[in-house]
Amino acid sequence: APSNDAFKAVPAKTLETLAKDPAALKAVLTFHVIPSTIMAANVKNAKVKTVNGAQVELSRAGDLVTIDSAVVTQADIVATNGVVHIIDTVLMPPKK
Repeated sequence: APSNDAFKAVPAKTLETLAKDPAALKAVLTFHVIPSTIMAANVKNAKVKTVNGAQVELSRAGDLVTIDSAVVTQADIVATNGVVHIIDTVLMPPKK
């Protein structure tokens, strides 16, 4: 999940566009969700499919975990329905 600072870095025009287009907003939000529980220490360098159907590239080098161009800044926040990793960037799904 992107941090609050990550959302603040998204251009206002992009946020306005997403606010007016629920399908596009859903695509962005579901692009941040992987339908499995992966703890940071178990991340393998690979492409994985997100809930919206597009793929992201997961990478780990020591304690550094990235998802596409985003860096995990806080890992392994366990929730009742999975695990959350805070990232420093809002990822945008590829255009279809």
